[in-house]
Order: sequence, then structure tokens, then C-alpha cells
Amino acid sequence: MSANSGKQVNKISLALALISSLNAGVAGAVQILHQGSSTDATTAIVSRNEPNMVRVEGRKIRRIYGAEGLFTVTPEKDTGVAWVKPTSDAPMMSIFITDDAGQHWKVLLKVEDIPAETIIIRGGRRMDKPAAIARNEPRNDALLRTIMSLYDEEGDAKNEIIPLWEGTRFVLVRTLDAGDLRGEAYLLTNTSDREIVMDEREFYRDGVQAVSVEQPVLGPNETTPVYVVSEGQ
Repeated sequence: MSANSGKQVNKISLALALISSLNAGVAGAVQILHQGSSTDATTAIVSRNEPNMVRVEGRKIRRIYGAEGLFTVTPEKDTGVAWVKPTSDAPMMSIFITDDAGQHWKVLLKVEDIPAETIIIRGGRRMDKPAAIARNEPRNDALLRTIMSLYDEEGDAKNEIIPLWEGTRFVLVRTLDAGDLRGEAYLLTNTSDREIVMDEREFYRDGVQAVSVEQPVLGPNETTPVYVVSEGQ
């Protein structure tokens, strides 16, 4: 495989990863779960240390139950939402939700050390496109174009070390102003003697619209590009 063809494969992989993260609602820490029926089971990611909001679209939650001792539930009777917080070290757990129409929903929760999440259960066929995503498609296209332009080394070259985490070196290498968006390309190096695992949500801050980490798992002395797109000034 030539260098150019290898770069094209990496570019396609990067684009697919970004599209997946956008459609998953990562930027807003909102996960929309589509369930065709109560027999379906979907997976969501929740915070281990903070209460996570769960709601069923158009309905009120009557009850959430599962294995005893794995989580606590705090209901809101007025709004019909519930707050779920893990209380054990279990990495995965199942919850069963009953709404005010008597419908039952099963959700498998993956517990991670992340900020609080919002989980919205939406009935209907899985192939249906979420309305929010449909409305945001032009915006998603603009985010994707900005990151692809950074990948193609468009914009202004930089060489600025940014403080990040202990055991890492984080360097701003390129910026790109694209209308109402600003793209930034970084190189992150693992300077420790241990493997590090990154989550794109760790790079979000106020104004950030999209993040793409090319290689989320880094061994000692390995480096990965990180692309961040924010609202323009």
C-alpha cells in the first residue's frame, strides 16, 4: 500500500468515526435510544459518579428496577423523568423501565468515569432518523468538512504546547477558521510508561461542537492526532 493510499484509508476511517460520534449525540452528552418494542434492548453509557437523567419521550416513568444494590433511582413525579446513579463498581448493569402507559423498556448501562449523561428512550423503528439529527445534518456536514480540511493540513501551522494531563504532551499544530467554525489540530503524545485510554468527551469545553481522536488508545511514546472544532469567534 502506498503512502497516499494509506492516508486516504485513515481519512475515511476518521470521517466514519466522526459521523458516528455526531449521530450518537456526544457533543451534547445526550443519548437517544430507539427501541422498536419492549422486547428490544439498547445500550447507553452512564456516569459512575453523577446522577444520570433518564426519560421516555412523550411518557412519564413510573418505575425503574433492576439488580438490587447496583444503583439508586430518584424519580420526579411532576416531570416524569428519573435520575439514576450507580452505587457499585459493576462495569455493566441492566435496568427495566415502566412508563405511565404500561410499556416496558430494557436498557443495558455501561458505567464509565465520565460526566453525567442524559438518556432519552424513543419508541419506533430503529431505521427512523432522529428529528434532531435530521435538522442538524447541514451543521454536521460543516463540522466534518472542517476536520477533513485539518487532516489535509489546511489552515495555519502552529507549534504551541498546551497543558493537558500528567504523562502527556499536547501540542497545537494547526488552526483553521471556517466561517462560524474554528478548527484546531493537535498532536497528543503519551510520555508515561503506561497505556492511556481516551474518551473524546474529555476534550469538550464550552463552545466545542465536535472532537475526533484518531487513536484513542496510546502505548508509551505513541502519538495521535486530535481534532477539535469550536464555535468561531
